[in-house]
Amino acid sequence: MNTQKMTPAEAKEWAGKVLEAVPFVALGTYGTDGWPDVRMMAVAAREGVETLWFGTSAESKKCGQLKVDPRGVVYGFDSAMMREFRLFGRVEMKTDAESRRKIWRDEFLRYFPEGVDSPTLVVLKFVTEQGEYASLGEGAGRF
Repeated sequence: MNTQKMTPAEAKEWAGKVLEAVPFVALGTYGTDGWPDVRMMAVAAREGVETLWFGTSAESKKCGQLKVDPRGVVYGFDSAMMREFRLFGRVEMKTDAESRRKIWRDEFLRYFPEGVDSPTLVVLKFVTEQGEYASLGEGAGRF
């Protein structure tokens, strides 16, 4: 167990480095049955660790869950460096054109053949309220 403490600024900086290094993160929501629900997702866009953007389908289970409870957690782990972070925040569901263009990737055509204007494309905007970072040998901290 690493007990070396990091300042909030250091912890946030290191969490951002992990986020840059990993292709996918786990997004957890509260299930409507009371159990947590976690799935792997690609971060489509981000602003540091403060705001992360994802694309999903309006028909997904997570959209139904987020309508009931917008709280979520994002977890990332870099196995090569043994570093991890957890971000706790709220998720906004957006369908406006600007948000859709912000996250759009051509790879999404597989899921949304109508393109960026697909009626089922929903943008998830995760806004971090607090976070934690830990690394074997480097320390841990909260922000």
